[in-house]
Amino acid sequence: MKQGSILRRTWMLGGIFILGLLVRVLFLSSHPSGFTPDEASFGYDAYSILKTGRDQWGNFLPITLKSFGDGKMPLYAYLSIPSILIFGLSEFAVRFPNALLGSLAIVVLFFLTKEVFKNKKLALFVSFLLAISPWHIQMSRGAFEANLTTFFLPLGAFLFLKGLRSSKLMIGSGMIFGLNLFSYHSGRLVTPLVILGMLWCYRDKLKKQSNFVVSLIVFLMFLIVAGWSYLNGAGTRVASSSILQIIGNVGEHRYQAVMSGAPDMLARLFNNKITFFTHIFSQNYLSYFSTSFLLNQGANEGTYGMVPGNGVIYLIEGLFLIVFLIYLVRGKLQREQYWLVFWLIVAPIPASLAVGPGHAANRAVVMLPALQIILGLGGFYLYEELVKKYHYRRKIQFFYILIMIVSFVFFLEDYFIQQRARFANQMLYGAVDVMKYLQGQENQYDEMIVSKGLSEPHIYLAFVQRYDPREYQLAIQKWGFEEHGVTWVDQIPEYSLGKYTFKSLGRDVFERKENKKILIVGRGDEYANDFKTTHIVYYPNKKPAFWFVEAK
Repeated sequence: MKQGSILRRTWMLGGIFILGLLVRVLFLSSHPSGFTPDEASFGYDAYSILKTGRDQWGNFLPITLKSFGDGKMPLYAYLSIPSILIFGLSEFAVRFPNALLGSLAIVVLFFLTKEVFKNKKLALFVSFLLAISPWHIQMSRGAFEANLTTFFLPLGAFLFLKGLRSSKLMIGSGMIFGLNLFSYHSGRLVTPLVILGMLWCYRDKLKKQSNFVVSLIVFLMFLIVAGWSYLNGAGTRVASSSILQIIGNVGEHRYQAVMSGAPDMLARLFNNKITFFTHIFSQNYLSYFSTSFLLNQGANEGTYGMVPGNGVIYLIEGLFLIVFLIYLVRGKLQREQYWLVFWLIVAPIPASLAVGPGHAANRAVVMLPALQIILGLGGFYLYEELVKKYHYRRKIQFFYILIMIVSFVFFLEDYFIQQRARFANQMLYGAVDVMKYLQGQENQYDEMIVSKGLSEPHIYLAFVQRYDPREYQLAIQKWGFEEHGVTWVDQIPEYSLGKYTFKSLGRDVFERKENKKILIVGRGDEYANDFKTTHIVYYPNKKPAFWFVEAK
């Protein structure tokens, strides 16, 4: 009987994994609709490293990707190399590693939950919730490096717990935690905090673990390298998006207070850098636990394949969260399980330190594994209480399954239809088609001028044409990125790659020079009315995206 039960649960986990894999891999090239510059950059960096051992800027096996000048974490590019080797440089190949690891995260979360709570039924329920999670599915279907932490952080935690009994696994935990430092910026802050939480909760058992010190040394080595890389380029993106960049606005607030009649001392007391920072940070932080983010509005932007207007969890999971809070208040959690709550509490900190429209699902996705376990625990506890009170086990199971299936189906409609129709433009839909069309027209024109309005158009060209990395690395050095003193590549006034020139479309661009035949591509608002288009790339909703015209 016991063996039959194990076999049945194995089959159930396998079925949940297959469901999660299918919903993350099917139609991967076309959904989410669009292909962002970051995705193209990760793909081309992986392609360049595969071919030359160097990234697009010519840096040998980098631990920070210079990319557009923003200093990306390198792990996603390295993980993409096998996929590109097998499938070639394509949208599918670049997105597949995330889809695969996102699917494997379902299995990892099962084993982590089982290890923490010693309950296989609960673990199956948690893995099922992750398999159909709107937040996780959307973050798993693009080349979104932020999602890597939903695999590596739970895996590191699982190996840590298993390592309390097996020394070798404890060392493996240090390595996985260390790798997670190179997945995404949020992971660099949250990973050490989660480790500290686990160390506190399992401090008694760690005294008996001989290899813990070795594991800690391994992690610290990764941490030192991560810190060094931050000081040498990896911190560019963090610094440019930090709320510290807008803290200078406090002067305007203080001025308004004085102009309204407040004494200068009082204005300074209530309007200073500390109060300004605290206000913005707390507002951002609390927003990630709001019903608006979790249940109603969800992400504020569709740049990561998200569908704004829908919560990142299902409505019924809101009930599960309430039940968990009751479970927590009643003291049902054991001391060694509180690190999961700590994980959830600290996870939104990096996202809260960043500027932007808020509700950034990519920056906050590091909280998802802990949140999913907590939601599963609440749902499981509610189920057991209902069965205990009403004794209708089968009917309650049917109700649970029905609600989850209906919620899942409505999400699929939102994602596979609404995202394509309403938010493809936010994923830079059409940029790849532009480059494919230009490639077919190369022999007809002496020069191609591409508007910088396409957002880092050079990387789309390199990606679509599989530009020789050696030639690209030589060309990019001539752009004078450092000489111009800019932060991003597309802030350079004008730069070229072969017969392609990337620049803003001023009036002079449309005048033919030296009898050259020139093809120009840009957005509609960059053209005057008297230019005749030769071709148009449309969004999925049939609205024009990019216009092609010839210089007169």
